[in-house]
Amino acid sequence: MKFMEKSLKLRLLILILLPLIIVSSLAMLWRIDDAKKTAEEIFDRNLMMLAFAISRDVTLSEGDSLSETTLGLFQQASGGNVFYHIYGPDGSFITGYSSPPVQKKKTALSLNKPKLFNASHLGIAVRVVQLAENTNVDGIFGTAVVTAWQTLELRKQFALNLALRTGILTAFLIFLVAALVLIGIKLSLKPLADLEDAIKKRSADDLSPIIRHVPKETQGIVSRLNDLFRELINAQTARDRFISNAAHQLRNPISGIHTMAQATANARTLTEAKSRASELLIETRLAARITEQLLSLERLDGRASKLEKLDLNNLVRRIGTRYATKILNKEITFSIDVPSFQTVIHGDEFLLTEAIQNLIDNAVSHGGGAQTFIEVKIASNEKNIYLSVENDGLPIPNNLKNKIFERFTQGPSSEGSGLGLTIVHEIIKIHQAKVLIKVSPITIVGMIFSKKNI
Repeated sequence: MKFMEKSLKLRLLILILLPLIIVSSLAMLWRIDDAKKTAEEIFDRNLMMLAFAISRDVTLSEGDSLSETTLGLFQQASGGNVFYHIYGPDGSFITGYSSPPVQKKKTALSLNKPKLFNASHLGIAVRVVQLAENTNVDGIFGTAVVTAWQTLELRKQFALNLALRTGILTAFLIFLVAALVLIGIKLSLKPLADLEDAIKKRSADDLSPIIRHVPKETQGIVSRLNDLFRELINAQTARDRFISNAAHQLRNPISGIHTMAQATANARTLTEAKSRASELLIETRLAARITEQLLSLERLDGRASKLEKLDLNNLVRRIGTRYATKILNKEITFSIDVPSFQTVIHGDEFLLTEAIQNLIDNAVSHGGGAQTFIEVKIASNEKNIYLSVENDGLPIPNNLKNKIFERFTQGPSSEGSGLGLTIVHEIIKIHQAKVLIKVSPITIVGMIFSKKNI
């Protein structure tokens, strides 16, 4: 029923009226059947009443004629003709119409008990009643048989009239209910129409919350819309802030590159030119690293993560092998501590590699000259798996503990871009993990994986 998806009014109308029409149709069929039974009961009762009236008249008049009262009953019997026939005690015809209808399978009549049956008279279907009573006609005492009959067409017409009146009443009620439902739906959906008008009046620059009285059923929609507006405002604010901060962060290395390039070009000697070129190379690497981290953040925003089972121990060993020489050359002890058993998690290998590398780079860049060791460690208990990078370098300042994972947050002596831990934090959220951070006595930064997600 795709057509129902196009209109809420049509859907409500069908959902309300369709059961009503089905129930009404069933009720009408029941009423037609009941009308038939009612018609049969009424007409059968009339026939039996007439049979008794005829029998009494025959007894009182001794077979002479029917009274005016009985004749009046004949004329009023369900608005149609009623035929009768009377056999006397001696089996002779007394009065009425000749050749009464007979039952196909004859059964004995009981005294004073009328018998009803269907038969055919002159090719017409009729309903017949027979009544046997003891009577005295012209001095002859015995059993007289009264037969009265009426065509079935009258009772069929009577039943049809009853059903027709029921059908007209049902159709009128359905029409009335449909009109009321349409009016009710229109009034009920008016708040939605008002809400639509309010949204249409908005522009791309107006994302303020929708504040208006709405029915309880639509409060969730309005609340969600306001949440989306709020999230969009926050996203736009974050985007503007990111662009501003990125421009600021890139301005310094680009300015340094420009300055070093000029100095190199203006160097008087080859030795001075080589020195300036070395400084230019450092600034170029810094700019490249900032650009790389900006691209990493952009990839994280739109990247669909592929969480698969992987051994965290092997991943840490591979990354540690690549970093060992670089760290040891700085005269810093570098070690890896992983369990002897497999540490399996659901993770994205590419993203986790990026996160671990950034944690190690952060420890190297911000440890200071007094730093003596860096250790990448994996530990676990019954509930969680812990991946951390520990070092004894400069501690995280107290004023930065709560915003260390925000974009472009840097320590006082930092030479980085302020994006490394931000990337780590985004990867932690993708893996439904938690941040691990401790400062005293050594600095520990990492992530906590819940074993429920494995």
